[in-house]
Amino acid sequence: ADMARVPHVVADAGAFLSAAPLQDIAENLYTVPEVLAEIRDRPTRRRLAALPCELRLRRPRPDLLRLVTEFSKKTGDYPSLSAADLQVLALTCQLQDETDGLGCLRWEPQDKVRLSSTPQHPEAPLQLAGFHLPTKHKHPGKGQCQPSPEKRTVPSKNDEFSSFLYWRAPLPSIEEELQELLKAQGISVSPETTEEHQSSEDGASAEEEEDEDACDNEGWITPSNLKQVQQDTGHCNVAPVDVQVGCVTTDFAMQNVLLQMGLHVLAVNGMLIRQARSYILRCHGCFKTTSDMTKVFCPNCGNKTLKKVSVSVSEDGSLHMHFSRNPKVLNPRGLRYPLPAPKGGKHANNPHLVEDQPFPQQRLSRKARQKTNVFDPDYIAGLSPFVENDVYSRAANLQIRDAALGAGRRRLNPNAVTKKFVKRR
Repeated sequence: ADMARVPHVVADAGAFLSAAPLQDIAENLYTVPEVLAEIRDRPTRRRLAALPCELRLRRPRPDLLRLVTEFSKKTGDYPSLSAADLQVLALTCQLQDETDGLGCLRWEPQDKVRLSSTPQHPEAPLQLAGFHLPTKHKHPGKGQCQPSPEKRTVPSKNDEFSSFLYWRAPLPSIEEELQELLKAQGISVSPETTEEHQSSEDGASAEEEEDEDACDNEGWITPSNLKQVQQDTGHCNVAPVDVQVGCVTTDFAMQNVLLQMGLHVLAVNGMLIRQARSYILRCHGCFKTTSDMTKVFCPNCGNKTLKKVSVSVSEDGSLHMHFSRNPKVLNPRGLRYPLPAPKGGKHANNPHLVEDQPFPQQRLSRKARQKTNVFDPDYIAGLSPFVENDVYSRAANLQIRDAALGAGRRRLNPNAVTKKFVKRR
């Protein structure tokens, strides 16, 4: 089916690198010169050279660039955005201004932050569709799962087709045997209750199957809920209707800024992204967040208290943080130990305690540098077998070498595993 193309699309470097069919997504394709400078690999450059549609290079207005930069600082994404990213965001704003005007955009991030706690670890993906995760149910009585009232309704043909029972080999029917057993005991029973409660002695295996059907049926993908699952996981079938300007990017920080501003984000397959999901770092000391995942110390208070939090940004720009109730997330193990006395000198190896901690520049010693004097008329290249190797200096023992000069001791096989701590007999 031919999808409606978006009139104006701004492409980020990720769109070109992922080999997205941009000619099928966009009527007019735009980018900034900085994005093309970021692309260095040969296959992507070849694809760019033979792009089947015209790629228009434009620079955004400085006032819009300033506004986007200020907005990204308010959302906390500024540290993880490059100069090219900000240019792409500003160009998307400019095209929006030229088509519909900037009236519909938000220049102040919304303070709507919803919090919810999940029992899973932050590394575990959210709502993983298609994976059957059996839960340990606290069964009433003899381990039987009571079906809810709405599940007792008579199934239609369509429901039967989409149910788990349709897709597996049918179980041997043991209802008649049960009826006879119960009649022998003198208990009058309606057929409804027979289906719900099965004898724990005769039908143990059937009971397990019924248990699975009733309790864990919501984890499976069936033909009836396939479209809904695809929408939930982001492979959404939402073709961009009445979208004039969109931006194709794979970067979460950019998607976050675009969604919070009220601009449209397109996936690399051309579908509209309703929700950006990713991870951010949150300080559990001062409660500030940062989307720069390379940080070790909190940019606000400077403590080593950053923890990973999964976050989803919805279409209206509101944030939803998913906190973990998992006890392993805030585990204080390894925090109560005496710190070693700080060592001085050129080869000190102190623990990294604060972000701006000064570390010694571990440069080559004079002795090692004398061995490889590049300006010496008799200088032999560093990789020659006749080179005079420095094996005695401290720098050589610590394997500190100047890569430019090729000095110091070189390991013959860089892939060889060296055992650091060998037990001496």
